[in-house]
Amino acid sequence: MYQLNFQKKAGFKSLETGITIKAILRLGSIEFATRAKVDTGSDICIFRREIGEYLEIDIESGIEKKLITLSGGLTAFGHNVELETLGLKFDSLVYFAADYALSRNLLGRQGWLQLIKIGLDDYKSEIYISPNDEEI
Repeated sequence: MYQLNFQKKAGFKSLETGITIKAILRLGSIEFATRAKVDTGSDICIFRREIGEYLEIDIESGIEKKLITLSGGLTAFGHNVELETLGLKFDSLVYFAADYALSRNLLGRQGWLQLIKIGLDDYKSEIYISPNDEEI
């Protein structure tokens, strides 16, 4: 038997498609609160272009990444921002879509999942997280 301890717990709406939680992106004194899907299959965190523009980021000046999706492909650009989820803050490399067509924000491995421990109780619609480096 194994036991994990977590700092944060939050509920999510079980009737929504996927697991959606609040995410806050900050750059300097500017912040943008949004919702993002937890996506353990995504290599990166990707957000709508409009969010990057709100943060006054020159989107195309970031690290370019070509992504292949079920519906085709898209280009995104990586930038370092502060990412907050469930009260935990991380300096993260996240990507912003080049186009305005992205319909949802995703919390993936690089920039989020690799920085946390995560637990999930789908039956109770609860998600648990802690920083990955935490000793409890």
